Formats: sequence, C-alpha cells, structure tokens
Amino acid sequence: MRFIRFILHEPQHAFTNMAHDEAISEAVRQKASPPTLRIYRWDRPSVSIGYFQKVSEIDLDYCKERDYPVVRRLTGGRAILHDDELTYSFSSSRDDPLFKGTLHHDYTLISKALVEGLRSLGVEAAISFRKKRPADSRSPACFQSVSFGEITIAGKKIIGSAQKRYKDGFLQHGSVMLRSNTEALRKVLRLNGEPPLPAPGSLQECGTGGITFDSLASAVKEAFEKELQARLIIDEPSKIEFRTAKELEKNKYSNPEWNALR
Repeated sequence: MRFIRFILHEPQHAFTNMAHDEAISEAVRQKASPPTLRIYRWDRPSVSIGYFQKVSEIDLDYCKERDYPVVRRLTGGRAILHDDELTYSFSSSRDDPLFKGTLHHDYTLISKALVEGLRSLGVEAAISFRKKRPADSRSPACFQSVSFGEITIAGKKIIGSAQKRYKDGFLQHGSVMLRSNTEALRKVLRLNGEPPLPAPGSLQECGTGGITFDSLASAVKEAFEKELQARLIIDEPSKIEFRTAKELEKNKYSNPEWNALR
C-alpha cells in the first residue's frame, strides 16, 4: 500500500504558510520526506499573488490599513484574498510512479481527489477541461477565470489551484472557498471604479454553506486515500523542514524584494 504524509496545520501567517509549502516541497523532492498533503488556514485575511503577477495590481495601502499581508507565491496564477477557506498543498517527487505524467495528468489526478471530497459532502462539483482561458479574461482575480483541471460548481470556479514543476518533482496548492468577500477583493485589486465583479465561486454562494473547514478537511483526506489508493498518515513537518521554513520566511517571503519582484 502507498503511504502519503498528511499535515493539518493551525492558522498561520501568510509568510509562514508559503514558507512551509516550499520547505516541504523541497524535502519531498529530495526524498527526505514522503509525498505530502498539507491542509491549512490563514491567521488573518491575506493576499497572495502569482509569481508573474505585477504587485502594482494590488492596492498595498488598502492592504496595510486592513492588516492584510501580501505575499508572492512560487506558483503562477492571479491574486487570491485568502480568508474563510481551506487551503491545500500537495508535494511529490518526480520518481513517484503515480505522478510521472505531464502537468495536465498530475493536475487532473489531484483535481479528481478534490472533486470526490466535495461530492462526498453533497456538492455537485465538476472538473473543467478547458485548456485556455478566454482571450478577453484579464481580471487580476484568480477566481474570475477557469482553466484546465480546475473545479467548478454550476460553471463557477470553486477551487483555484496552481502548480510549480521542478526537474525532480512538483508542488501544487490551491484554495477551496467556504465564503468570499467580493467587496474587499474589489478594493484589494483597485477595482472601485470598475463594473462589479461577478460573485466568485464559494460553497456559501453555491448553496452549500453548511460545510465547515473541519468537515471539508476530513472529506478531502478520505478522498485522497480513495483516489490515490493510499493510506494518509497524520504527521508533522520534520525538524529540517521547520528550519528551512523559518529561513524562507525570514529571507524570502517576508522580504519586500521578493513580494515586489514584479
């Protein structure tokens, strides 16, 4: 039987969350740690922006006033206001027999597990197989566009995910929105003078607001076991991962040079 490490973290700062994702991914790719599913929250509303995204798209003054940390992710994609949600990350080495495929193969495999978790809670979720975003979709908000392998309910994107691929493995992470704050997101993205944003997909907006973080975390864990035919072992990051995360948090993710890279 396959074994996958399962880490369930308490709410942490945005810089800490991104540092842990990278530190765990590095250890997994170096085979110092097993494949790992990490589920976590944020200790306050926080903004993450894609690796290639311009920080000028974000109203930093508004974020500072509201005490919203702004952090640049390792992965691509667009801005997310993390608040009432479940965030996951999955790390694998390249020689794992289950994840030797292309980006689309690996992305879809994880998406199937996430869909299974939602369906087990009565949510009619589906996977999008659209390979490209519409040409006129230029919103800086992640949940306003749907691309390959992402998950929708009645056409609305419900999980925003992104993947960073390396020669020796990959890291994929994403957000499952329990509830969204469209008005705050408009202000974060300097869209006050623009037409209203369509309501982003969230479990509450899609009529399934009774689902909690804990019930969703349990459902996702069980779904990964079923879809990946593996046993998930509850564990904590290793001492090396903790140490690496501390260094990344201090030298990278809390560093304005990284967060204002573009």
